Amino acid sequence: MPVCLTCSAVYQSECMYDIDSDHRRKGALKRDIQTLRKHNGALGTIVASLRSSTDDEVSDIISHIRSDESLENLVDSLKAKGEANAAGGWRTGPQSLEGHLEDIKGTPIINASGETRYFGKTSSLGMVPTDDRSPTRSDLPNEPWTRVTGNAEFVGHLMALYFCWQHPSYVFFSKECFLYDMALARTKYCSPLLVNAVLASGCVFSDRREARQDPDDVRTAGNHFFAEAERLLNQDDRASLTHTQALAIMSIREASCGRDSSGYRLAGRCIRMALELGLHLSVAKTGIHGLTPSNVEVRKITFWGCFTLETAWSICVGRISQLPRAAIRLEKPTIVESIEAKAWKPYVDSGQPELEDFEQASHTHGFLLQLSTLSEIANDIVHIFYAPSERFTCTKLLEIYAACTRWRQTLPEPYAVTDKPTPHALFLHMYYHMVLLQLFRPFLKVELIHSPLSPRKICTKAAEDVSSLMHTHRKVYGPRRICLLIMHCLLSSSVVHMLNLPSPSAASLLVQGIHDLSNMTHGHAFAGRCLRILGSLAESWKVDLPQEAAHITADWTSPSPESTDGSLPATRSRRESPSGRRRGSATEEVLPTPGDRGDVRATGRDINMLWSPFPYEGVPHQAQPTPHPMDTSDLLDMDRDDWERFRQDGFSLGARADPVLGSVEQFDEEEVGVRAGSIGVEKGGWGW
Repeated sequence: MPVCLTCSAVYQSECMYDIDSDHRRKGALKRDIQTLRKHNGALGTIVASLRSSTDDEVSDIISHIRSDESLENLVDSLKAKGEANAAGGWRTGPQSLEGHLEDIKGTPIINASGETRYFGKTSSLGMVPTDDRSPTRSDLPNEPWTRVTGNAEFVGHLMALYFCWQHPSYVFFSKECFLYDMALARTKYCSPLLVNAVLASGCVFSDRREARQDPDDVRTAGNHFFAEAERLLNQDDRASLTHTQALAIMSIREASCGRDSSGYRLAGRCIRMALELGLHLSVAKTGIHGLTPSNVEVRKITFWGCFTLETAWSICVGRISQLPRAAIRLEKPTIVESIEAKAWKPYVDSGQPELEDFEQASHTHGFLLQLSTLSEIANDIVHIFYAPSERFTCTKLLEIYAACTRWRQTLPEPYAVTDKPTPHALFLHMYYHMVLLQLFRPFLKVELIHSPLSPRKICTKAAEDVSSLMHTHRKVYGPRRICLLIMHCLLSSSVVHMLNLPSPSAASLLVQGIHDLSNMTHGHAFAGRCLRILGSLAESWKVDLPQEAAHITADWTSPSPESTDGSLPATRSRRESPSGRRRGSATEEVLPTPGDRGDVRATGRDINMLWSPFPYEGVPHQAQPTPHPMDTSDLLDMDRDDWERFRQDGFSLGARADPVLGSVEQFDEEEVGVRAGSIGVEKGGWGW
C-alpha cells in the first residue's frame, strides 16, 4: 500500500489507506452492491419459505429470527430443506444403483408426521419412506390436554412444581418449546401423553388432596394422571419426540413408587424409541434434511436426557447399559445464554413459606451438558464391569478415577456448591460421589499395588461427601421435594457408613441418612425400600445399628399383596421380634449369606477377592482369553493359579480385618502362608 507524505512526515503516524471508506469509488460501490444482493437473496429465501411452509414451520422460523442468531444458518437450513423436497428427500442428482444404495442405507428418513426413522446399514427397511402418521391436534379438535381435571389453576400448580423440582435434574425436553406449543394448542413439542406424564410427576411434590387419586392416601399421588398417560400410550405407541420424553418421565415416576421393574422397562422403551428416531446421530453429519434449528436442538436435549436416565438405571440395577457411548454420534446441546440466565426459585404449595432469597440463574441446559459428560464416564464403568472386552486392571481403574476427577476439576463455577446452591447442583455433586462409590466398592477388600490410593478410603470419603451434601439440601430445601436418584446415593453411602461402624462419625452419618430416607417416604415409596435394604443388611451382617436408626429400619417389613411387582411395601407395619429386629423380610433373598457375600471363611479353599453387598446385583465380570468363560465366578472364586495373574493386574489383599468383608483366620496356617507368599505378602501379615 502507498504511504502518504503527510502521515509519515508531518504527523509521524502509520498511514492507513482504506479503499472502502469512500463509497463513491467504483470498487467500494461494487462490494456494497454484492453485499446488498446477498442480503436481499437471504431475505427472499426466508419470505418464500414463510409463504410455502406450514404453521408449525413458520413458528420455528420466526423463533429462530427472534433469537438474534445468524440468518446465514437459517438460510442454509431452508435451502437444504428445499433441495431435499425437490429431490423427494432421497437424492440430488443422477447416480448409479450402487451409489443410491450407499446413500440410503444408514441414513435416517422423515415420515409423513415429520418424525425421523433410523435404519442402520445392515437394514433395508429404510429404502422407502414410512407412512406412519401420528394424530395431530387438528385430528382431535376438542381434545383437552388432560381429561383428569379441568382446573387450569391446579394444572398450572403441578406444572410449576414439576419445572421447579424435577425438570432441572432430569432434562428430557425444552421447557420453552413445550410451553409455547401448549399455549398454542400445537402438538410438535407438546402432546396429551407428555402433559399427563408431567402432571403425574408434579403430583409427587404437591400436598394438595386433589393431587391424589384417593384424597386420603398419599401413596396414590398422581395415579389418575399416570393412568391417563398409560391409556394414551396404549392408544398410540408410535415413535415420536413427545412419546420418548413421556416414557422417560413415566420411568422415573414408576421408580419413585417403588416399581423398579416397570420403571426399568419404560426406560428401555424410551432409549429404544430414541434409537428408532435416530436421536443419537448428528443431523449435520448424517444428511437429515427438513429439520428446523429448534427441532435439531430439541432432539439433542431429548437424547442426552434419555442417555443420562438409561445410564443411571444401569448403575442402580447393576445391569449392562443398552447403549454404549461409542455408538453415539451426536453433539451436546447448544448453550443459549438467554435460556441459562432464566431465573430458578423454589416453588411450594400455597400457605408454605417462600424462599425468595434463593432465586438464581437456572443453568438448566448447562446442567444437562455436565451431567451427560459425567454419565459418559459412568457408562464406561458399566460396560467395563458387565461387558468387558479386556481384563480390568489397576491401571484401568486409575484411568477411570482420573477421568472422574478431571470432570470435577473442570466443572464451571455455576455448578459449584455455594451457601445457596440449586437442588440440581447438589444432585450433580452427589451423583459424582455415587459414581466413585460404584467404581471402588467392589475393591474394598483389596489394595492397589501401583498406587497409594486406598479403595476403602475413597469410598469412605465419597460417602461422607454425599452425607454432607444431603445436609446442605436438608438445611436449605428440606427432604420433602428431592431428586429421586439422591435416594440411591444415600443408600450407597449408608452401606459404606455401616461397614465403618462402630466409628462414632460413621454412626452419626448413618443415623442421619436413615432419618432422611424416612422423611422422603412421604413422597417417594422407593425410600421405604432403601430402609428395608439397610435393615436387612444389618441383620444379615449381624451389625448392631444405632438405636435411632434401628427403630426406623425395623418399621419396614415385607411387601404387601397390593404391591404389583413385590418390590415395595404398600404400608408400614410394626411387626417386630422381641429384640427389635425385623423378621421375614422379602429382601433377604437378595442379601448376602455367609457363602455369598465374599466371606472367605465360608468358601473352603477358594478366597474371594472382590466384594459386593448384594451378590445378585453382581460384581464386575473379568474378560478371559479363550477358552476361559467370562463369568462372575472368575473374580469371585479364584484358584491358586489365579493369584499371580490377579497380582499382575495390580491388586493385592488388604490389611484390614473386617467381620463383614471377610477374614482368613480360619484357614490352615500353612496354606495361608503359601498363598500369601505367592503374591509377595509375609505369612500372617494380612487379613480382612
